[in-house]
Parts: sequence; C-alpha cells; structure tokens
Amino acid sequence: MMLREKFPCEENDIQKNRITIEDIKQIYWKMGDSRSRNIFENRLMYSLTGDYKYIGKIIAKTEAAKNIEKMLEGLETVYIYGVGVRGKLLVEIFENINWKGFIDLNKDGFYMDYPIYYFSDFEYHRGDVIVISNACDGDKIQQALMDDKRIPEKNIILLNDYIKHVKDNIYFDPLYLKNTKMKNKIFFDLGSFDGKDTIRAIDYFAKDEIRVYAMEPDEKNYINCAEHLRVYMNTVILQNKGIGDKKETKSFMEGGVSAKFSENGNVLIEVDTIDHLADSQDVGFIKMDIEGYEESALDGGIETIKRCSPILAISIYHKRSDIWRIPLKILEINPKYQFYLGHYSFGWDDTVLYGIART
Repeated sequence: MMLREKFPCEENDIQKNRITIEDIKQIYWKMGDSRSRNIFENRLMYSLTGDYKYIGKIIAKTEAAKNIEKMLEGLETVYIYGVGVRGKLLVEIFENINWKGFIDLNKDGFYMDYPIYYFSDFEYHRGDVIVISNACDGDKIQQALMDDKRIPEKNIILLNDYIKHVKDNIYFDPLYLKNTKMKNKIFFDLGSFDGKDTIRAIDYFAKDEIRVYAMEPDEKNYINCAEHLRVYMNTVILQNKGIGDKKETKSFMEGGVSAKFSENGNVLIEVDTIDHLADSQDVGFIKMDIEGYEESALDGGIETIKRCSPILAISIYHKRSDIWRIPLKILEINPKYQFYLGHYSFGWDDTVLYGIART
C-alpha cells in the first residue's frame, strides 16, 4: 500500500523522519489517558506501515462506531453500497455483521472476499438492508435504490446519518478542556478555513471574553471567513496570511480545503509568525490545521509557547511523521506539556493532538 496516497503532504527527507524507541516511549508516557494511548499506538502503526486496519482500530473505539454497531445489531442480510475505504472500514470494524456483499455503479468482481454486484444487476429480496457508505451523494443513491430497485426507505441506511456529529467537538473536546480558563486571553485560529472554529471558540469561551487572531492564506477561504465573522469583528482580527517559522513571502497553492504551501503554487502570500503576532500578549489557546506546515508554525511560536504555555490543539495527520515529530517538537520547546489525542472522522483524517501544560 502506498503511503503517499494516505498522507496529503509528501515528505522527501526520510533520514530526518526516523523515530527511535526512546522517542516512542517519551511520547507514550506523556499521553494522559488510555483513549489517547490507543490512538497514538494505532496512528503510529498506520504511519509506519500504511495499513488501514489501524485506522479502523481507532474508529472502533469512538461513539460513532458504537452508534453504528447498535444500528446494525440483529440485521440478517446486509449489503454495502460503495466499494471504497468506508465500506472496507465497515467490514473490518463490524466483523460480526452478516455482510453479503457490495453494490457499486462501476465495479464488479470481489472486494475483501465479498462479491461486488453492479447496481444494474442487483436483485433486492425482502428483508435485505443496504448501508450507503459513500461520503457524497447519499441522498441521490438512496432515491435511486428506491426508484429503480423498489427498496423500501426503511431498508436503506445512510452511514452519514450515524457519523454526522463526529466532528462536533473537534479542537474543543470538553473531555480535555473542561477546566480551561481563558479570561481576556488570545485564541489563535491558524487555518481558519471558513471561520466556524473561531465562532465555536467564541461560544465555548463566551464567559471569558477572549480575543481572536484568525489566519487564512487562501483568498476564497478568507473571503468566506470574513463573511461568517463580520458580526464578530470587535473580537476577531482576521488576516489573509500564512503562519510559519519566519516572516517572509512564500509560494502558495490555492485550493479551498486542500490549499497549502507549494513550490508549484499559483500565488505568493505573506507569512507571519505566532511570536510576532502575539508580541507580549497572553496567549491561552492555539489551534492549528495548516496542511502539513504545523511544525514550522511551532518553530515560529517558540517564545510564546515557552512564555504562556497555551493549550494546543493541532492536526496531526497531514504527514506520516506528524504523530511523533509534532509532540517531540512541543516537548523540546516546553517539557511541561501532557498530551491527549482525539479522532473526529470515519476515516484517516481529523486526528487532533491536545497539549495541556501541567505545573
């Protein structure tokens, strides 16, 4: 299995990305609970091997998986619509379910030793249940199954309906932030995208009257942010900038959700640092989702992280080495941090590292 397919940011320098047993032990014992240790173990194995079963082991422990398992209990004949990663995860996680095969619009043969039925050839029998695993167009697929195959609506299950709340607590997991005090402190939203995490932060810390620096380098995303945040502009400083290890101008590839720094970028953007923006202000929380540039952003925030020991909530899945290099980088800057991990998708993405400094 090619690792590059699963990690959106390629890494060329293999030597610098090596990990030692001592590194693993150091990070493992900094994990604050069993949930985090489980995610760390399996995320690490996924990074090292590219075997998707380790992502399945993470998802199997989530509330979304428990909801899906309850939904599937007692069903006698179950098919999965969609030959892909999410269908594979369903079979691997819920191995006690009586799966009968896959249905697909464009493929036939076998997948995971189960038969694949062309949509046009599939024959529905009373009592069959179809789980639509597709991430997109689930409603259209459901309607096609009802119209073309006369399958009752009650016998069609949309996986998206059971995982739609999986991202509700991303970056603001109350399990880890319940005692957080942010009175008059700065919240950094690095990779603001559409501004909704900024709004969630303002709501979450409503009693603390936080101030926000929101950074979004992609122009279309920035315009979207400005629209969503216009009623909060007395609280938010929104800038069309990237974040890195020094102030500079860099080549950037625009692209919405996947926008990132790239030598082949189509625009030049201004890059700033956490330390420069923070200056002498009290920073209480830094959230980062910046498409593989998280380590550089940490390098540009060394003085702030040492001085303020802010809560950190950092995406840790863009590069295969993120799972070890980012926590090691944080500990190098400030060894007071303890770590927690949360996973907020039914797939490989949206694993978040929380860093909380302990005295």
